Amino acid sequence: MANIVTNKNTCPGDKSALRPGGIRLGTPAMTSRGLVESDFERIAEFIHRAIEIYRKYEKVIGKTAKEFKKFTQEDEKFKEEIGQLATEVTEFADKFEMPGKEEF
Repeated sequence: MANIVTNKNTCPGDKSALRPGGIRLGTPAMTSRGLVESDFERIAEFIHRAIEIYRKYEKVIGKTAKEFKKFTQEDEKFKEEIGQLATEVTEFADKFEMPGKEEF
């Protein structure tokens, strides 16, 4: 939705690897694309905004994946907010070349 990709990742204190409490961002891939410290600060801002958008709606989204999917497809204000963030994320990411791209 926001064009931010993460992986679930276990953290110290998690009770089960089946329900990890953290995320992995793929920083090695990002540094391979030429990102520097200030770029990671910008990425942190994007992630923070995505979380804040979610928090604004969490009481009305519902508890199941089905309810979440329905809400995100139907709520126009949510779609506008998350869409704006997605546009900014894409514009930012497009500034960095993908290593090996010239080989394709």
